[in-house]
Amino acid sequence: MISKEKVRGIVEEQVSEMGCFLVDIQTNVSNNITVFFDKNRGIFVDDCRILSKHIEEYLDRDEEDYELTVCSPGLENPLMVDEQYQKYIGKEIGIQLTDGKRKKGILISYNEVLIIEVSKKKKGSKKEYILKQIEIPKDKIKETKLKINYK
Repeated sequence: MISKEKVRGIVEEQVSEMGCFLVDIQTNVSNNITVFFDKNRGIFVDDCRILSKHIEEYLDRDEEDYELTVCSPGLENPLMVDEQYQKYIGKEIGIQLTDGKRKKGILISYNEVLIIEVSKKKKGSKKEYILKQIEIPKDKIKETKLKINYK
């Protein structure tokens, strides 16, 4: 079985040279390898082709057969690395906290704590809203997803 660590060693420098960042690597006993990577402008087919060819230079199918998929992490998947949070500053996100509560708002910043801006109804008003910033420590976040608005 080709290990996740072996694949990481092959791709980390190349991904960085491409101006990208590594999000995740998945491998299994059937040697299905999936490399998720991203960059601030988004991933293009050529980026995937370049990284695939780079990986194939270091793995020998005659020695150990494998299936390789190289792709972006997708908009519907949870954010996994700090660089993804930085990429989506200014965008709406949904957060599930470790205590089961959910929050949604505009991502303002992400460092030691995540700060989102939420809109709440003004007391006594049916139509007026106020904006409030909420700080959420990283260790209280179970999952964060980008909210996709189809307008």
